[in-house]
Amino acid sequence: MGQWCHIQGHLPMYRRVFLWRLAMEVKLQEALELPLDDSEVTEATAATEVIKYEYHVLYSCSYQVPVLYFRASFLDGRPFSLKDIWEGVHECYKTRLQQGPWDTITQQEHPILGQPFFVLHPCKTNEFMTPVLKNSRKINRNVNYITSWLSIVGPVVGLNLPLSYARAASQNE
Repeated sequence: MGQWCHIQGHLPMYRRVFLWRLAMEVKLQEALELPLDDSEVTEATAATEVIKYEYHVLYSCSYQVPVLYFRASFLDGRPFSLKDIWEGVHECYKTRLQQGPWDTITQQEHPILGQPFFVLHPCKTNEFMTPVLKNSRKINRNVNYITSWLSIVGPVVGLNLPLSYARAASQNE
């Protein structure tokens, strides 16, 4: 991936997701229906696993762009494999990752922590961020680069920024 600059610290973000793992096959529509009473909630809770996601934003000196490092694990500490990560990526993003400006998701060593993380390769970040920046200049509007970038790359790996985050970032400028 090239050379990395050490930035004074980094800010990890964590998120927990309830993943439904049902013992029997159930139609997707039935699995998404709201429970009618408390007994159904108890039954569903027993079949639920919590997944912990950890996200780190670092800066690549080689590409001169931010890079999203992430990992996922079960509460008992078992890590997700690359196959598990790919299975969790929505189909519309898989196509872009495999042919579009994203390149791919890979696993590599975190440059600061020295632990295995997944990463969205940064080689095309400038390519897809340039139109965002040009359009914001065209309409004379300030844009927070990191917020815009995260709102584009984050959903690919389950990190969805709330609109309030973008509002707060623009108010601070």
